Amino acid sequence: MSMRYCIKDYRTSIDPHLLRTFFSHTKISITDYNWIFSDLTAYASKGNQELEESIFCQDNFILTGQELDELLKNEEVVVIFGVMVAVKENLNIKDIEQLPVIEYNDHYWEEGYVSPIKNAVMEIGFFDGELIVVTTDDQSVVETLKRNVFNFPNLISFKDYLES
Repeated sequence: MSMRYCIKDYRTSIDPHLLRTFFSHTKISITDYNWIFSDLTAYASKGNQELEESIFCQDNFILTGQELDELLKNEEVVVIFGVMVAVKENLNIKDIEQLPVIEYNDHYWEEGYVSPIKNAVMEIGFFDGELIVVTTDDQSVVETLKRNVFNFPNLISFKDYLES
């Protein structure tokens, strides 16, 4: 069964340059994985200039960890809605049978939710600038989150979130 954690009110505990800061705070290594982005609503900028041609303006795409790392060095990305899935293998987005969806997906909010991406190491769901949901079966990811919980004072189990 997947372990799920929530970070509530993340805009008040993380600076606006969310994606880069999320990785720096969690200590999750970007380059260890390939990243599938789906159901994405995000804003990318450089300085004070919004980047309309950024890949983050697309709904669905895949980046290698190296590509994502390089983009986050050059672009400031704020994810409003969407799902990021970390996988070890190289995938083509056209070969994925079903992409995860967070918006208007009741199944995503069930305690027993499992990512539709086979071999997902972790899935990170962003919901409306208020909540991040991390789903994983990888104990090392859980340990990394727990070691760095001080960066996220609002980190709670998904079960506790559902009960609140």
